[in-house]
Amino acid sequence: LPIAFSYIRLYTALRFRERALGQCLDEEACEVLWTEQHEAGSISFASVVNELKGFYTKTGQIIATRQDLFPREYTDRLAGLTDLVDPMPYSLVRAVVEQELLHDGEAFDDVFAQFDDQPLGAASVAQVHRALLSPEYGGREVAVKVQRPAIEAKLLGDVAALKALAKAVRGFDAIPVDYYTVFSELEVQLSDEFDFI
Repeated sequence: LPIAFSYIRLYTALRFRERALGQCLDEEACEVLWTEQHEAGSISFASVVNELKGFYTKTGQIIATRQDLFPREYTDRLAGLTDLVDPMPYSLVRAVVEQELLHDGEAFDDVFAQFDDQPLGAASVAQVHRALLSPEYGGREVAVKVQRPAIEAKLLGDVAALKALAKAVRGFDAIPVDYYTVFSELEVQLSDEFDFI
């Protein structure tokens, strides 16, 4: 929100200068001010993303790929974002696998001869573990992707709230991006990420 207000402040100051004072900056001077605003905004946004992680990292990653929607300062600054987060504890991973993957009456050890307790990678939505299936299941080495509990509802709820906020400011000239479109696209991409089958 502070980032959006900084854009509104600059926009209002330029409009006031033009309308009330009769002073108009040339196009190059305005471009310099907006570039400085984009640079400051991208630094602030990247800081928030790095601090809050999770959903915000995913949002930043999407912004980084959308040069058609966002100023270059944002896409460049966010281009190096990674989705690494602290892994879930193994006990939680095992409980999720037992609840979501195993059939009634089936034990964890019936399916897996080995299951690495340390993930190969952990991200905002899920993490991946190396495992070896039991002989009854073919004895192959597999990667098991385990979704974080309740993450789908949390992330999609966050997106819905952000869409509602973005819709309220949609079309306001001071905000250089149609955030409603961005969050709608994020919602679609997140829905795809939750499809584990």
